[in-house]
Amino acid sequence: REAEFLIGLSHENIIKLEGFVEDVSKNMIWLVFPWEENGTLKDFIASAKWEIPERISLLYDVAGGVEYLHSRKPPLCHGDLKSVNILVNSECRAVITDFGSAPSPEAMFCPSTNTITLTRNKYTLRWAAPELLGKDDASLASDVWALGCVAYEVMTNSIPFQDVKDVIVVMRVVGGDLPS
Repeated sequence: REAEFLIGLSHENIIKLEGFVEDVSKNMIWLVFPWEENGTLKDFIASAKWEIPERISLLYDVAGGVEYLHSRKPPLCHGDLKSVNILVNSECRAVITDFGSAPSPEAMFCPSTNTITLTRNKYTLRWAAPELLGKDDASLASDVWALGCVAYEVMTNSIPFQDVKDVIVVMRVVGGDLPS
């Protein structure tokens, strides 16, 4: 299913699907993506002492990719945006990836918002918006929250709520607290 959505996407900050390999005997398909030598955004930021303009440039790339997804007809919600789902290419540009590559990815269409969510009911706690922790589905707004968490991580070199136990993270996020 991930391939179906990626085929129709064309943006410099969205991973490009190069092709696929199918093993009919095992009913398996492997997607082929370009190798991004700089690795994930998380690893790239940790690899050197990047100046603020360089960090902001990467965030600008991520925001551009999110804007592209959200401006599609119907809008596409990533649903699990975080620094390890963003790669940095050889030109030091951020590229959003992992559009539902969990074991059983299913896109979900929400008629009330006319939005397709690509990672269905999958999120990562420290990047999850309050409504996700309250058991609502991922939305364009929860992608924007996650983008803010990615920005926090890129600018501080720390994941949101880094030294806080998971149960406390849930209470703080649902209570309206931001990482600090």
